Amino acid sequence: MQKKRMTKTWIVTALGLGIGSMMSVQAATITVVKAGQHKTTPQAVTTVVRAEEAPKHTQRADVDSDNEQRMMPQLPISVAGAFGSIETADEGALVENNEVLVPFTVYEKANLNHIVKAKRGYTVRLQGLRPAGDMLFSNGTGQRTVPLPVVQRNGKEYVNLSRTSSALGVVMQRNKKGILLSPQLGAVEKPVKQALEAPLAWAFDPTATTGTPYKRALTAAGTSIISPSWFQLSHKGTVETTGIPSEEYVMNYTALGYRVWPLITNQFNPTLTHTILSDPGHWDEYVRELAGYALAYGYDGYNFDFENIEFKDKDRLTAFVEHLSKGLQAYNLYTSMDVTGYSNSPNWSLVYDRPALAKSLDYMVLMAYDETWAASPVAGPVASYPWVKRNLERLIKDIPAEKTVLGVPFYMRTWTTPIGADGKPGKASSKTLAMPDSEVIRTTHAKSVTWDDKKGLYHVAFSDTSTENADIRNALKEDIADVVSTYASHPTGATVKNSSGVSSKSLSGLSAKSSSVITVTKETDEEETPFGIVPIQVVRAPAETASNADRVAIAVNKDRVEGNVSDTSDTAKASNTSATAHNGPMRKHGTAYMRTDIWFEDSTSLQKKLALVGEEGIAGFAAWRKGFESDRVRDWLYRSYPALAKPVVDTKDSGEKKEATHKNGKKARSGKR
Repeated sequence: MQKKRMTKTWIVTALGLGIGSMMSVQAATITVVKAGQHKTTPQAVTTVVRAEEAPKHTQRADVDSDNEQRMMPQLPISVAGAFGSIETADEGALVENNEVLVPFTVYEKANLNHIVKAKRGYTVRLQGLRPAGDMLFSNGTGQRTVPLPVVQRNGKEYVNLSRTSSALGVVMQRNKKGILLSPQLGAVEKPVKQALEAPLAWAFDPTATTGTPYKRALTAAGTSIISPSWFQLSHKGTVETTGIPSEEYVMNYTALGYRVWPLITNQFNPTLTHTILSDPGHWDEYVRELAGYALAYGYDGYNFDFENIEFKDKDRLTAFVEHLSKGLQAYNLYTSMDVTGYSNSPNWSLVYDRPALAKSLDYMVLMAYDETWAASPVAGPVASYPWVKRNLERLIKDIPAEKTVLGVPFYMRTWTTPIGADGKPGKASSKTLAMPDSEVIRTTHAKSVTWDDKKGLYHVAFSDTSTENADIRNALKEDIADVVSTYASHPTGATVKNSSGVSSKSLSGLSAKSSSVITVTKETDEEETPFGIVPIQVVRAPAETASNADRVAIAVNKDRVEGNVSDTSDTAKASNTSATAHNGPMRKHGTAYMRTDIWFEDSTSLQKKLALVGEEGIAGFAAWRKGFESDRVRDWLYRSYPALAKPVVDTKDSGEKKEATHKNGKKARSGKR
């Protein structure tokens, strides 16, 4: 049964003392809904919320993919001029998920700031702002151009005034009769800083522009955060967009209760970073640029992903992060930073003064993955449990546990190692493997999967000579759609026969001496296909004698099949050519066989890691990356994480009262921040 809404309204007046400007009166309507109901407090208007009634988000069951087809209530709009005149707009404002969308043409008329049509949408001139107390004052300097986010509804453009700050030029007053728009002529109130409910559940999203949005929160309890990879630092105070910041993206996720904290990188460029850190005169520009985006799109915070920095810049990095963090916090924005695990690498680990950095940050994310780097010559896990726990326990000795977020991987790696005739392993190579693809391999090699109790991970190892490959062949028989062969020095009339019974296509038009690699392609709706071995038999003309090319093995990887060929001069050259072209696991000259290793990341490995959130009393977890997890793991995470993150406490008698502490002796984490 749906609960009845209970509504209360406050009208709040804010007087601003902007330099050379008129005072303005702003009003806000705050809707208070019983617990469990979704509501959004507009950031673009002046608001006052009682602490005990601070708005919470609950997750909507789904995000409608076709907003244009929905019937949304409309509000009449009145537009006030700079000298007191009031006109009634021809178009009304839409109300969507309790957020107010104003037609762009009406917004443009009410705004005295310069709005320009850009390649992607519009830009608006933002006055220089000086944060002080709960207000943003015009300081007459530091003007900049920021994007004006618009959304499309029913073929028309709208501005979301529940997210776009009045600092961009338009003040909205909402009442029972409709809304009144007026030019922003004085100081404006800062966006309201919403409290975060522990535990945090966080996902990094590098495919925000092209990926499919989540349809519910990451967890059934606590606060979900999403960090789209949208920004990177550049020279002299400029911030470049690496994706296309989207108002639709922000609206979709905030409707589900997420906080949107875009990720900012230093491009992992030590030379550029040194230039930035050596030029503190431009540091304020980065603050103003990022604050402008936040005021335009309604972000709640930012995440700093600054990596590969010269060790000589360690102190400069700490000073820069402090300047950036405090500057953004003055706009009521949360700040966070990613750090690697502890190692002896100057540029990747030693450069972080973790205790000093944490003093100015709201949160620090421990990237507890890439224990074994992608370029490692030796195969190994991405994040074994002992390694994760050791780094986390060391970090919470350096910084407060309540500021610590545990980074976990939604991925693993497929490692391929050549084994020589003498049994010695060669240099390993790796490919990133997402959870859905790993489940296919895991099912195929179920007999070989074992639990590694020491590492806290399931592990599988197999080779291209394994008898288990017969199971792969059988599984692939009906999936192989096409067989195309190019072969070396075969007589006219030679044919190719697939031992799995699938007929081959014509070989006409292919060079007789181009290669001895046989390629098999699959037609499939799936993004990935199993890794396996499919034998192809070359049948020669009767006058020909058998040769080393009589049997060729085909390694299936994704939608391509690459040849693992026998050791002859021609076939070895072809094998090397194919390996270069496709990055496949190819057997090299002098190699007896190829060994494949995978240490699986799944709900079992995540359960052990995420239990550390409760055991150590840290703020939550952050996962790299969205889209690499399987539906099964995502559902498990939603249901199971709140219990795993529940603080594990001991009660110690301290005189007249008992104090809740974690087993590490620190005080238990509070529910809100």
